[in-house]
Amino acid sequence: MKQQQEQRWGFLTNHALVLIYVVRHSGATVREISAGVGVTERATLEILRLLSEDGIVERHREGRRNTYSVDFAALAAYRREGTVSLTPREFVDGLIKTLLAITDYRGEGGPRRDAPDSGALDPKIGTWGFFTNHALMLLSIVMDPDNTVREMALNVGVTERAVVAILNQLEDEGIVLRQKQGRRNSYLIDFKTLHAFPRWSPGDWPLPPQLVDVAVSGLEALSRRSGGMSAAS
Repeated sequence: MKQQQEQRWGFLTNHALVLIYVVRHSGATVREISAGVGVTERATLEILRLLSEDGIVERHREGRRNTYSVDFAALAAYRREGTVSLTPREFVDGLIKTLLAITDYRGEGGPRRDAPDSGALDPKIGTWGFFTNHALMLLSIVMDPDNTVREMALNVGVTERAVVAILNQLEDEGIVLRQKQGRRNSYLIDFKTLHAFPRWSPGDWPLPPQLVDVAVSGLEALSRRSGGMSAAS
């Protein structure tokens, strides 16, 4: 039972996985998206509805089929409520630029364009996010490796008990290492182990490796900027 529970967590929410699948598979139907991401068609429809309400995903009618595409400007402006401080602009912009690089997006039939600058857009705050609490915990650590459990709980927006459980899972995978400094704990991230984490992808669908590369390198850059250290490999 413990192993099955551990297999359920990862770093990207189903919203993010649906979004990435749409980016990589323009013209995909709900059934195809559902099968690729590994969630039910009903759940897929609900996610697409939320993404559509926020203007991030657009639906197109092609004969008897509905297909979907991504509005990257709307995506760049989106931030999850309560986690803005944990999603630095440059980190998000790097992921969006990578999404653009792995799609044939042209935008309104025009030439390929660069990723929108999220700093120049009015932010849109929503209640759902692209990163799971496990990913937000890693962001909290790279921003300040000396944060206490209470401070992490406030940053991520979960209970202290949930923080302890997530830290234990990350430690079990060898992604996070705990160091004792007096009466306080500090945390290091082993970025090589994070990069090799086997559950970036849902099921048999391979998440584009470019996204894993930019996510891990973005975390490393934030860690260096905040004066943090990665675990020795």
